[in-house]
Amino acid sequence: MKKNEQVCIKWPILIGSACAALILLAVFAFLYARTTPHYSLYMLKKAIVNRDAGQVLRYLDTDSILDNMAKDVFARMDKKEPPRNKFEQHMRAAGKDVAAQLLPQLKAQMGESITNLLLSYNDEQLFGNLRRATVFALTVTTHGNTADVRQRGKDRISFTMAKSPEGHWRITSFNPEELKLLGN
Repeated sequence: MKKNEQVCIKWPILIGSACAALILLAVFAFLYARTTPHYSLYMLKKAIVNRDAGQVLRYLDTDSILDNMAKDVFARMDKKEPPRNKFEQHMRAAGKDVAAQLLPQLKAQMGESITNLLLSYNDEQLFGNLRRATVFALTVTTHGNTADVRQRGKDRISFTMAKSPEGHWRITSFNPEELKLLGN
């Protein structure tokens, strides 16, 4: 009888321990998932669908995006056709200087522009497609505190992300070639 009583006492302890271990595992998995680029992309998608500009801006590093876009434009200009003479070289330098001076103003207006866009954009088909989209259709390759994001099955990087000090990930630059596809 004592042996039977010991077995009856051990089962609840074993079941309770297994449940506690599963709960702890689930909590740690959730806490880890919240620090991944996929989770930040999911939260960005959710913020766009809900038209919550404050949350959208949490996952977009607009300053870095604008800096990288300017860098890309100037690099393409120089790569496409080098200046033919000194005058053209000076005009390009002047254009770069003007753009560099305008960049802080653009950065200051970016948040308001995104807010206005989210509130005024009424393409329900686009929002419907976004609601159905999944972040797992993206391939994310992390390199420490940066990540390259591609559409699954494509070689070209669509955008890059960086981990913020708060722990979530933010988009820092877009591939200009991928942005061209959005305009079509």
